[in-house]
Amino acid sequence: MDHPPGAVITTHICDLARSAEAIGSGELLSPRSYRTLLDPGTVGLGGGTATCPETICLQQTEAKHFGLGVIVVNGWVLQNPSFSGYAAIQAYLPSRRLAIAVNATKTATTPDGNQAEVVAGRIAALLAPESPLAID
Repeated sequence: MDHPPGAVITTHICDLARSAEAIGSGELLSPRSYRTLLDPGTVGLGGGTATCPETICLQQTEAKHFGLGVIVVNGWVLQNPSFSGYAAIQAYLPSRRLAIAVNATKTATTPDGNQAEVVAGRIAALLAPESPLAID
């Protein structure tokens, strides 16, 4: 089977959205494990130091922090892989039971960054304006 440049997964966008829902809702975990997934103790950590500026070593806040294999941003639970020509995001907003999945292929002319995040942010702004999906 031939794959386009950057194709490193063999699924479709509906599976990516379903995965976002399963991970983001905690349906595969016990309640205790789900709480740990969302905050393994990172809230309150981080911040700038003498060797790491605040723009890189970000303060982990309740609104924006790293979980275990996920990022929590304004209530969204997400993963945003970007490597080897592949960029994606799967995000779930438990309060709205809303899943968003976007996949993008990088090329030599693609702007820097994960362009799937840009598209997902625009979709989230339309569907859940009270909970911005702003990763940067």
